[in-house]
Amino acid sequence: MKIAVKDANVFIDMEAMGVFDLWAQLGYETLTTSLIVLELEDGCHAEALAYIETGGISVVDPSSEAIYDLYSKLPGLSIEDASVLCLAIERNAMLLTGDKTLRNAGEVRQVEVHGSIWVLDKLVQEGKLAGTVAAEKLHSLLNLAGAGSRFLPDKLAYKYIRKWSVCR
Repeated sequence: MKIAVKDANVFIDMEAMGVFDLWAQLGYETLTTSLIVLELEDGCHAEALAYIETGGISVVDPSSEAIYDLYSKLPGLSIEDASVLCLAIERNAMLLTGDKTLRNAGEVRQVEVHGSIWVLDKLVQEGKLAGTVAAEKLHSLLNLAGAGSRFLPDKLAYKYIRKWSVCR
């Protein structure tokens, strides 16, 4: 079974798009760390937390020493981000994040890294979500304003919106 380690921003995006149930159908073992859970609790992300509480997503923590060692070597990376990168390395798992610094750190360490757009594309490819619906969800995510606004690569997002809008 393929393993995916999720960072907080992907949880938040998936919650905003309402695709947790569909993600579960893809068959990935999904992991995160307790530091990410704390971020989700601070942001009151009830749907994401419900999946964790019911065991659909497992919380696994690398050793504090391993996290701190990685954190101390990567300026600009938060301790939370270091925790999920450390877990992805330990489990030889893909890392799902929208954080550019974390993405770059993962890629340098030969970790497979993807973001929220990839999650939607995977759902479309596997027939779990119609392309037109994926396009609508991504467009809605891009249009969130204020405290809920999301930071996605606009050029890539609109490329996929166009692609999915013609999918049947």
